[in-house]
Amino acid sequence: MHFKPLIFIFISVITLCSCGGTYHAYYDTLKIALKEPQDASMTLEEVSQSSIDLMSVTRSERPTAIMALAYLEKGQHKWVSGDDIMFVLEKGRLVRTIGLDNDLIHTVNTREDPLKDASHLFKDRQWQFALDWENDEYGYPVTSTFGQPMSEPLTILTKSIDSIRVTETLRFEAPSEYIQTTPEWQNYYWYDKTTGTLIKSKQTLSPLSEPIEMTYLSRIARLD
Repeated sequence: MHFKPLIFIFISVITLCSCGGTYHAYYDTLKIALKEPQDASMTLEEVSQSSIDLMSVTRSERPTAIMALAYLEKGQHKWVSGDDIMFVLEKGRLVRTIGLDNDLIHTVNTREDPLKDASHLFKDRQWQFALDWENDEYGYPVTSTFGQPMSEPLTILTKSIDSIRVTETLRFEAPSEYIQTTPEWQNYYWYDKTTGTLIKSKQTLSPLSEPIEMTYLSRIARLD
């Protein structure tokens, strides 16, 4: 499935309306542009022609969807889909969701997140933070530890990429009524070895959450 040319007209309008480094998305326009059949995909040429950043998202075994960068503000990237889901990311970490069954509503202490400076990922780093959930689950402490990076070749949008994969191990440090299984899980981040650009991640918000795989199509298209 290829996106119709109309999507690029809509995206161009959004970009022209941007102001002060912030994209002001028109949600009705995005819904029209992004509501495509399931298992959405785009070619390298289509991504390169887009005037706004795009990424593909796969939640567990669900069909792949395309999300568009709607806002850039206060260090946060806010991505939207045609079915009213929003992901809020800070330096690649998913810190808030809107539109899921049980939304993550707040991540505490993101200022100390090692993802803020990718060079820190190549050292043994530990980070402590807390998560607030929509279903009356607040302030659950989490400890994050980053392992040693590993080289891993990737092929995305017909491009061969020499990447570095970083594994993050997370652990709940307090009992939770919501979490009734093992308190430990992993996240994964892939960086382009040449530029240090984050090009892909696979994040799970809790041991019972669906893994969310996010591939930054526009960033990959811009790689030399």
